[in-house]
Amino acid sequence: MPQVEAPAAPAVDVAAFFASPPADPAGLVAARAQFFAHSAVAAKFEDAARAARESGAKPAAALGSWVAGDYARAIELANGRDELSRFVRGTALLEKGDPAGALAELQGAAAGRDATMAAAELNALCALQRYADLEKALANAPLSEADRLYFQGRVLESSANHAGAVERYEAALALDPEHRAARFRIAYRADLMGDDERALAEYERLAALRPVSAAVLINLGVMYEDRNMYERACGCYGAVLRRDPANGLARLFYADAHDSLDMYYDESLELKEDQLRKVLRTPITDFELSVRARNCLANMNIRTLGDLVSHTELDLMGFKNFGETSLNEIKRLLANRGLKLGMRRDDGSFVIPEDFNAGRTMDLASELAWLGELTEEQKEALDLQISSLSLSVRCHRVLVERLNLQRVGDVLLYTEEDLLSMPNFGITSLNELKQKLTEYGLRLRSGRGDELEEEYLAEEFGEDDDEEDEEGATLELRPEGETAAGDTEA
Repeated sequence: MPQVEAPAAPAVDVAAFFASPPADPAGLVAARAQFFAHSAVAAKFEDAARAARESGAKPAAALGSWVAGDYARAIELANGRDELSRFVRGTALLEKGDPAGALAELQGAAAGRDATMAAAELNALCALQRYADLEKALANAPLSEADRLYFQGRVLESSANHAGAVERYEAALALDPEHRAARFRIAYRADLMGDDERALAEYERLAALRPVSAAVLINLGVMYEDRNMYERACGCYGAVLRRDPANGLARLFYADAHDSLDMYYDESLELKEDQLRKVLRTPITDFELSVRARNCLANMNIRTLGDLVSHTELDLMGFKNFGETSLNEIKRLLANRGLKLGMRRDDGSFVIPEDFNAGRTMDLASELAWLGELTEEQKEALDLQISSLSLSVRCHRVLVERLNLQRVGDVLLYTEEDLLSMPNFGITSLNELKQKLTEYGLRLRSGRGDELEEEYLAEEFGEDDDEEDEEGATLELRPEGETAAGDTEA
């Protein structure tokens, strides 16, 4: 049959970045766009940045931390007085809500020759609402045409010419569709003017660009709250707090959204989310796939449906030997279950596809096959009511009231990782539950289908070596202020 060549993987060398880091701000911004275009590459980059910090390679670690959006560490490590260090500190301070400190680092850049540095200083002036100084500096600043249009829009917006400002932002996007700051202002203006659908669409588009600005996540969280989507709102605020635990605005909004979870309950949405979590834990080994597809997924460390839908088509096609035939096979597999690629949001939650069917019944025996053959006592324990475990109030409340579980067997459908991701369920509650299950000879799955790994590898790589491959041979109140890379600060 005709062979289909997979598109070439992006020419991205993570090790090369840390061996020979960018020498100027423009190169650093370009590196962010390059390394964060694909989620798999982004994950490798974050690991490499962590390793650089641990090894004591401060200059490279500072730049890597900035690219990965770890601004607190970038500020700590970038202690030089050269232009690139000033850019890292200034834009990181702006992202963390200190525009005065940012301007102190970037002062005079607009009068220099570096367009990226100049844009960074002008962003600090915007955040401080020093629009007269912005207009003066804009006259001679060495900016790209898209940036110039954007800052012209900010000046117009400061004088209440909102229509003219939006025209400038739209023009900037026409020249540079990835201009984050212009898209943020369009979303912000749309929100203020009551065009909620446009605002939500633009914020969600910005949220797909990693690393995501804190302001984008906070404003998107507020919009989710307005729609009573409190789980998603908590996910947005939680993503900010994981990166910056001291962010007071995110902490305040998270507390409000979390409190609302107990006041608002959408039974149908809860059912869908619960069912989706269960389906996404299904190991890939449960499905009939071609040898090529299964081997490729194993090489990518994709072991569950959740791992699979966390990738986009571009992610999969970027891996060696993964071609169009395998992609179509995967898409058919997911479509039959109402799923699709690219379902994972930046905050770690999953989009619920419209075609996903939450009403199908669960076969508990098959779902718990990973436990192996059960004794009669263990089978009886699976049917026990959760209340019979005599758990603490907090643990019982999460399982019974939040997750709507009734039997012990229902609990085993969740992994340790699933439970720890639930609000108010911490390591103490997890250990308590595990201890109770141990008394009945039961246990929770650790997280990612690890129990099946050895069996899977033996089956796929030990028996199928001779099978022929199918494919190729081988805010203002909602935060304001922008970084030079186009991010917008809370």
